[in-house]
Amino acid sequence: MSEANEGASPLWHLTGFRLIKLGELVQAATVSVFGALELNARQFHVLAAAATMAEPSQQELSRSLGIDPNVMVGVVDELERLGLVERVRNPQDRRRYIVTPTLRALEVLARVRAAVERAEQEFFAGVSEEERLVLHELAGRLVGQHPQVTKTE
Repeated sequence: MSEANEGASPLWHLTGFRLIKLGELVQAATVSVFGALELNARQFHVLAAAATMAEPSQQELSRSLGIDPNVMVGVVDELERLGLVERVRNPQDRRRYIVTPTLRALEVLARVRAAVERAEQEFFAGVSEEERLVLHELAGRLVGQHPQVTKTE
């Protein structure tokens, strides 16, 4: 929807509605990228977090990414099946496991990150770099102000 056809939805005047629509469009653009790769979007997010956090447990990944703990178990199971992570006992707490990316995972992550970045550059090609940075900053600030509502299934 553009300003020219803003009357197509009675909610077009709401910023939240526009952000939802924008999110749907970005997600659709990246879904097409993930279709050709070894990971789906959720697996990518979990793997990227596991690679950047210091010895994360499944519970820490779940909390950090706002993914239901039961869903996280399935995602980590699948990443383990794909040979992208290993569960390693936490030496400080033998009841917990650290989710550790494999060397292969780091190679896959680099490829997927590059593809997602290209898709994002294409998607945001209609706005200047300065505008994209402002949008990025504002989105980050708003998400930071409302962390309790970022949980996903």
